[in-house]
Amino acid sequence: MKLAEYQKDKITQKIIDSDTFKNAPTSIALLKYLYEATKKGTHLKESVIDIDFFKSENAGDRSNPRVRVNVHNLRKKIARFYETEGKGDLWRLTINKGQYQVSFYKNEQGHTVLKKLKWTTVLPYTLLFASLLIIVKMSIPKPKPDLWKSFLLKNTPTNLYIGDHFGMTGKTITKNNGWTRDFSINSSDEFYNFIDSNPNLRDSIKPANYSYSTRMAALSTQKFQAFFQDYNKNFSVRFSTQTSTSEIKEGFAVYAGPSKNNNQFLYFFNEANPYFEISDTNLKLLDHPTQKDTIFNLNSGDVTNEYAVVSKYPVDHAEHFVFFSQHDIGVSATVEYFTNQDSIRKFNETYLKDNDYFTAVFEVKGQDRTNTSLKLNMVVPF
Repeated sequence: MKLAEYQKDKITQKIIDSDTFKNAPTSIALLKYLYEATKKGTHLKESVIDIDFFKSENAGDRSNPRVRVNVHNLRKKIARFYETEGKGDLWRLTINKGQYQVSFYKNEQGHTVLKKLKWTTVLPYTLLFASLLIIVKMSIPKPKPDLWKSFLLKNTPTNLYIGDHFGMTGKTITKNNGWTRDFSINSSDEFYNFIDSNPNLRDSIKPANYSYSTRMAALSTQKFQAFFQDYNKNFSVRFSTQTSTSEIKEGFAVYAGPSKNNNQFLYFFNEANPYFEISDTNLKLLDHPTQKDTIFNLNSGDVTNEYAVVSKYPVDHAEHFVFFSQHDIGVSATVEYFTNQDSIRKFNETYLKDNDYFTAVFEVKGQDRTNTSLKLNMVVPF
C-alpha cells in the first residue's frame, strides 16, 4: 500500500503538533524543511541544507557538523515520539541515517505477532477468558430492587399465599353429587354457622376436602418463582383458605388472589393502610390530605374490565405485598408489572421517592382471562 500525499502531510503535522516537539522550534522548522524539500525532489546533502536552511554564506562541499548535529537531534526526537505519543501509529515517518530525505514506512511489528499466532492456539485461551468473565459476572450479586429488598434478604422467611375458594360437597343444582362454591361462605366456621341456620341441609352438604383456585394461581406462582430465583431466594406456597392469622404473621407474606373470598389479608390491609379500606366489594379512599374521598367498586361484574389493588404495608416486624382483584386478569397483570425490573424501577422513582409503603389502584382490561391493557389510576404512598 502506498501513502497518498495528504496522508503523509497528516503524519508529519501530527509530529510537529506533539508534546515531544512543543519546545523544539529548530527541530520543527528543520522537519518542515526536509519534508517539503523531499516532496519537491530536492537533492538533499549537507551543503544544500546548510545554505537553504541555515542560510550559510560560506558553505561548500566540505562536511558541516552543524547540519549533522541538528539532523541527529531531529532523529532522536522522532524516535522519542514513536516511543510515547505515536506508539500505536501504523505508518511512521523516518529520516534514515546517512540520508536527509523524509520517508514513510509501515510498522509491521504488531501485525507480525498476530500473524504468527494460530487460532488453534489462541481460541482455547479466548474461550477460557470468556468463561471466567461469565463466572465472575454471575457470582456478583444482582442489586435487589428497593420495592422487594426486604423480601429478598436471605434470612427473611417469605410465604406466597394463593387466594383460593372454600367449597362444599353434596347435591348441586343438577341434583347430582359435586363441588359447590358459595361466595358468602369462605371458611369452615362460616359453613357451620350456615348449617346452624339451615339444619335441614346438615345431611346433604359438608365442607370439601379441597379448595378451588383459578389459572391465576399458576401464572402468578410462575412469575414470582422466576423473579425470586434471579436473587437466589426461595419462598413457600400456601393457600389462603388453609391458613390462620397467626401463620400469616410468621414472616414476610405475598398474597395474590381475589378479595371476594373474604381472605384474612383484608384485615391486615385495612389495619395498616392509613387512607384506604376494603369493605364488602368497595375500596374506599378516605381522609387523605390532598386526594378527595373516592369509592371504587371492585365487583365490576365484568371479567374483561376490572380494578386491581396492589399494596405494600408493614405488619409487626415484617411486611405484606398484596395483589387483589375480583377476577384473574387484575391479579395476573399487576403481578407481571411488579416482577418486571424496568416497571418496578420506574414505579419506585416516579411515585415512592422516600416512602417505603403504598397502595396503588389499576384499571385492567382483558380477554379470556388474559390482560390486554393495564392503566395506573392512583398511587398513594405512606
